[in-house]
Amino acid sequence: MIARTPYDGLLGGTIVVLLALAVWPWARWALHEPDRRPAIASSPSTIAPALPPLDAFREIAERPLFSPSRRPSASAPVAGLQGMRLEGVLVVGAEKRAIIKQADGRTARVAEGDMVGEWTVRQIERERVLLVAGERRLELTPRRPGPQR
Repeated sequence: MIARTPYDGLLGGTIVVLLALAVWPWARWALHEPDRRPAIASSPSTIAPALPPLDAFREIAERPLFSPSRRPSASAPVAGLQGMRLEGVLVVGAEKRAIIKQADGRTARVAEGDMVGEWTVRQIERERVLLVAGERRLELTPRRPGPQR
């Protein structure tokens, strides 16, 4: 038989307190953090913000971002194929918009399905815009400025 000493109760109490302190962080988390399965579809961080109206980007098209003077180049041709040039593409989440400079100098801000003259915007991607008119297809890509000298 094992003899009991006055320290047995103290030793047992100390062990219980130490176990409680060791388990406390996990117990507190389990009580205060309910089932935290990833909620991809309902997470506010995955919802794309609403885009501002396209008129808010008018100055970007009028003042070229990659031009050192931020002024349109007089030597750069305004018109590409069919008198249109892709100025830029804006993609936020699933929403896609393109900025197209027309031959007459007007800027069209379009989404897929919109019309630019006789052309329908069929597809907008980060580096190109596909336009169709009947059986004709027109692919616009942004003009890259050459090296500055």
